[in-house]
Amino acid sequence: MKTKLMPLRGVRGAEGAHHARPIGQAASSPFSASGGAGFTYRQVVERLERAGVASASLDAACLLEAASGIPRWRFVLEPQRPIAHGRSDLVASMLSRREAREPIAYILGAKEFWSLSLAVSPDVLVPRPDTETLVEAVLEKISSEFRVPSSAAQFQVPGSRFQVFYNLELETRNPELKILDLGTGCGAIALALATEIPLGRVYALDRSRAALRIASRNATALGLAGRVHFLAGDLFEPLRTARGGGGFDLIVSNPPYIPSGALALLPPEIAAYEPLEALDGGPDGLRFHRRIIEEAPGYLRAGAWLALEVGDGQSWAAVELLRKSDGFGPPEVKKDLAGHDRVVLAQRRGGADG
Repeated sequence: MKTKLMPLRGVRGAEGAHHARPIGQAASSPFSASGGAGFTYRQVVERLERAGVASASLDAACLLEAASGIPRWRFVLEPQRPIAHGRSDLVASMLSRREAREPIAYILGAKEFWSLSLAVSPDVLVPRPDTETLVEAVLEKISSEFRVPSSAAQFQVPGSRFQVFYNLELETRNPELKILDLGTGCGAIALALATEIPLGRVYALDRSRAALRIASRNATALGLAGRVHFLAGDLFEPLRTARGGGGFDLIVSNPPYIPSGALALLPPEIAAYEPLEALDGGPDGLRFHRRIIEEAPGYLRAGAWLALEVGDGQSWAAVELLRKSDGFGPPEVKKDLAGHDRVVLAQRRGGADG
């Protein structure tokens, strides 16, 4: 997995910019010189622990870093040293939101996924590290399925650990790899794949226009606006009228998969704040998986792949759905780092209809 601690430069509340000051004037310290009334790291941790926040130590450091511009490691080393009193109001506001169990990603306005800093808001789910397993599974398929040494061009994005091989003689409708991300949310999967696949054309769909605005903003911030195409609509519906609406080499999705009856049992960070329509997968959590598996063959070329994220305990049911479908070959399952079945993949039989 490529997830790292989220860099906080540029997020809401961060004050890390350097400002000019007169020659000879000392820079003001973000720590309180007098040991006054500013918040300390220890105080913030204790308040978050009392509020039931499981990640209190990390969250406290992130909030204080964002509010003060002080690197988070300094708070851990000096847990009793208060920050400057002038920064306390911002800390108090952010701390109250986290005590109310608002996700820290919404408070900071950003979340890291696949080493990409992505803007997030309550209009989109917060990207999870587990979903990086889906990105990895897709990239592994690309490397193996399109690697033809005698007639392939090889590309690697700077900083990427994947080398992707493209067979320039592939019999497909499009000369470039064509990828579809269903239910893109903030664009995490689509933008990660666009970053890793320099010749790919990525289409990202979502029924929420608010989510698409955030995804589009993220694409622009990452310099990917010209390579990821955003369409609004329910699952495949926008492709029925869009030019070139079929012949995809890959369809990837992290659809809603929480069973409706389990929504109330989710932690308050999820149940009270994240968008319900991006969570509710119907009675057994597989409502959208069924629809995707049924409709996807019409949009995939022969030999192309479908990759779906699943929740804990759902892989066997998703595998059965694929096995019963005439459109796909034998399914495969990929585990996440915790050892849970996380991704189900299957290859398209026959020709595409779309």
